[in-house]
Amino acid sequence: MPTVVRRLTTLITPVMVLLGIALASLSAASTRTVSATSTRAGLGSVTGFLDTCSGLPPSPLMSPYTFGTVRILQGRIRWTRVAPGQWKESLPTVVVALARVTPQDPFQFSVRPGEYVLVGNYGHGSNVYPTVPVKISVGRSRRVDIPNECL
Repeated sequence: MPTVVRRLTTLITPVMVLLGIALASLSAASTRTVSATSTRAGLGSVTGFLDTCSGLPPSPLMSPYTFGTVRILQGRIRWTRVAPGQWKESLPTVVVALARVTPQDPFQFSVRPGEYVLVGNYGHGSNVYPTVPVKISVGRSRRVDIPNECL
């Protein structure tokens, strides 16, 4: 029986190595294709995480990122005067896309060039909606994390 196992291992190992090389080259090719398609299509991208909502900085064992949703709105933040010395943030109303995020999986949006606003939410009845303005350029990828506004 051990002889059969050794023979199978001898036969399977090279096949597995070749399969791994083939999958890696396919993955690299698809990455190049996506990037080239984004440039040809006149798109740019933004990716990042939702910072943990907490009053204190995360401990070294905690992730600085959390679960939630992120929306990307087309346009920019405007400020509206509501009373003398008081201003209110007015967000764009056109939602381009929505993504769910985890501490390990960032959001990623590929959009046309222009001004956008990223809006995070922690879910579970949270009334905290941190916002970040972002400008997207053709063929560029930006990393933008949505900040902790729970301090």
